[in-house]
Amino acid sequence: MKEKLLDIIRNSNVPLSAPELAKRLDLSIEALTAPLDALLAEGRVAATRKGRYATPEALGLFAARIGFQRNGTPLAYPLSGGEARVVQLDGALRPMPDDRVLARPLGERCALNAILSRGRTDFAAYVRMEKRAPKGRRAEAKLIASAVPCDLRIPYDVVLTGDLSFVRNDQLALLHIERYPEQNRPIFASVVRMLGPSGSMPALMRAVAEDGGFATERAPEAEAEALGFPDAVDPSGLRGRDDLRGLLAFTIDGATAKDFDDAVSLRRVGSGWELGVHIADVSHYVRPGSAIDADAQLRGSSLYLPGLTVPMLPEALSNHLCSLMPNVDRLALSLLMTIEDGRIVDHRLTRSVIHSRARLTYAAVNRLFAGEDADIEPEVRQTLWDMRALSRTLRAKRQAGGAIDFELDEPEFVLNAEGEPEEILCEPRGEAERIIEDFMLAANETVAALARSTELPFIYRVHEAPDADRLASLERFLGELNLRAHIGPAPHPGVLQGILEQAKELPARDVIRNALLRALKKAQYSEKPLGHYALAMRDYCHFTSPIRRYPDLVVHRMLKLLMDGDAERAQRAGKAMPALAAGCTLREAAAVRAERQADDIMFAAYMSHQIGRKFDGVVSSVTAWGLFVTLPNGAEGLVHVSQLDDYFTYDRERGRLIGEATGTVFKAGDAVRVQVDYADVPLGEIRFNLLPPRAEAEEGVARNA
Repeated sequence: MKEKLLDIIRNSNVPLSAPELAKRLDLSIEALTAPLDALLAEGRVAATRKGRYATPEALGLFAARIGFQRNGTPLAYPLSGGEARVVQLDGALRPMPDDRVLARPLGERCALNAILSRGRTDFAAYVRMEKRAPKGRRAEAKLIASAVPCDLRIPYDVVLTGDLSFVRNDQLALLHIERYPEQNRPIFASVVRMLGPSGSMPALMRAVAEDGGFATERAPEAEAEALGFPDAVDPSGLRGRDDLRGLLAFTIDGATAKDFDDAVSLRRVGSGWELGVHIADVSHYVRPGSAIDADAQLRGSSLYLPGLTVPMLPEALSNHLCSLMPNVDRLALSLLMTIEDGRIVDHRLTRSVIHSRARLTYAAVNRLFAGEDADIEPEVRQTLWDMRALSRTLRAKRQAGGAIDFELDEPEFVLNAEGEPEEILCEPRGEAERIIEDFMLAANETVAALARSTELPFIYRVHEAPDADRLASLERFLGELNLRAHIGPAPHPGVLQGILEQAKELPARDVIRNALLRALKKAQYSEKPLGHYALAMRDYCHFTSPIRRYPDLVVHRMLKLLMDGDAERAQRAGKAMPALAAGCTLREAAAVRAERQADDIMFAAYMSHQIGRKFDGVVSSVTAWGLFVTLPNGAEGLVHVSQLDDYFTYDRERGRLIGEATGTVFKAGDAVRVQVDYADVPLGEIRFNLLPPRAEAEEGVARNA
């Protein structure tokens, strides 16, 4: 109905009233209310002041999502794509992060026409409670309750209302918006719950999670449903399933992992291998329309912050009944792939019951491959060696096809009892991590190809080819670093992989890798099989992590409809795929923002104990206000332009700072020496002072001596 309604509005030369729309569709006005409201909320239809309906474009408007710069400047990101515009705040409307709005272009800026839907109802903040006595009076002091948002993108004053009896000063709290800001009027908010002392790292992590939309307390209805699940697999759930408990299957994960989505198996078949990728059958337990499903969809994914995991599903499922733990029966969706010479020549997807034989860690498997002591059963050891050989074959085939391998090393913070970082580890991926990565990539590609070939309504993981102008900018940037590369407007991904290979031994390798990442489009979810550019794959999806990613859960549901031959239900479910894909993309972006923010806070906390220490680093980017410098431990900080010994101008086109008197030039990739000046932990910001290069400093000491 929504699409029919939109077609009529789009094809009309003039805005139409509700009675006119109802007449054209031969429906009552009441029957149009829900689909029309949905189109308005999505920004696909706009209402005139006279109550008529047209597309935003027909009225000279565009639908957008609101973002903010750190200084509080609102930006409108068009939903149809394109560059963000600065929002000019002329009227009474005041946007919040992630609001959906209608905006009117004003040159390079825009003005708000309407706020269609609010992006958030809750946010974390620092509570300020103080008593103030009226001037010149003896009246009793009045309690003034206010708050400062943790999210710098909320640039408004906050007044607390409602029950404040449990609220304490200088604490972090989760607030619920009772009244949104308007011109000259603050946000009015009530306190939902306290998160902890403002100086507590666990409280800060909870605040980051809450601000990202990852509630640290689950909806009561979802918790109640979770209590109804059994402790073990119900024997009735085994009916109609392939019994794969005889396979030598096991899991390989990080040492601290508690939710095991995937198990793997490998055995010889004829002249090749049968690789089994067995994924927890979460969809058997989490049904559409349930409270757990609604809560999981709102979250979109699990969130992993240092010292804090916020699971997408209740722990009764994520850590127990759905987790493929060793030595217990578990329900799975198993993909059995026959592989010959690195090619998948056949596959079978089936509902199964498996029995994992071991819970292995990446560290233990890597020790085995390094010839060191590892507590792993002999029969599993031989399978691991075979898996390593197959993994290398699959990887070589993928690389020959031009896949890009960014080799991103994630920082790991070693925390003390108070949740403060004591050490930062940045270990490269070992063979064990690569085995699981290679096997999961193969499974995701196979399942996506199956969906496309059968025209199954689906959620694909897509990555479109980069824009030609961004590639031209990348080519110029690489030239500034003396790395000559002819990229062209439409390069095969292998060209970009070749650049990464050239940069491997250069001091600026991380800068080059990050510049290449910025030149590419962001991967997202889509109902269309658009392929994956960076992986050089025609077909790709996310199938392997339904415990921690909602799109994987949707993929499982659709695959089951295919296996059951239920085309009618699949087509009905397919109508929701565009909205589900868009929602999953937004939730993934929220998780990435939260994880980066948490890392920034942890880096700042660690560096706050290094004030005055000197480090060698690399300029990671240059802006008009200074140099961002990255240290070997991954911490990034700013050398503000005011700390430099000359007056510097910014060459935007070449990305350089140039000293007017000395001619000194700073650019990305430069090796520099810095001293830690200060660190703001809650904001996750670090400041450095620039020092003379080591050789120059040592020469100065010698002269003074």
